[in-house]
Amino acid sequence: MAKKDKNLQKVTARLTELARGADGRIDAARVKAVLAELPNTFPAAQLRPMLEAFYAAVARELRFSEARIEYAGTLATGTANAIAAHFSALYNRPIAPVSTENPALLGGLRVQVGDDVYDASLAGTLARLRNSLASA
Repeated sequence: MAKKDKNLQKVTARLTELARGADGRIDAARVKAVLAELPNTFPAAQLRPMLEAFYAAVARELRFSEARIEYAGTLATGTANAIAAHFSALYNRPIAPVSTENPALLGGLRVQVGDDVYDASLAGTLARLRNSLASA
């Protein structure tokens, strides 16, 4: 069973690479082409686990290719692109900005790239202060 899982991981990694565009990001047209070719390449019994693994890999790649920027108030022109450029350099891969206003932050920013969260918001600072006082 472990060999089967390892083989599935290898094939999924290869399919994910095939789904990348020239810029290194997941490309919708390439994902569609990979999906269209799967039934011609793999036996029907392998399709479901293959599709599930490929879907999970693509979803993960999409999460890690975006900097989800939450801000309170207004975000200066070009700030989102500068933040995305910073994280592109930090993670050594292209990252696109996705900005959303969130008044609950009170001030500052919160940026999420995949599972990593960078919180420089007033609400986050107050929550950390509250937690440190409660544990003291």
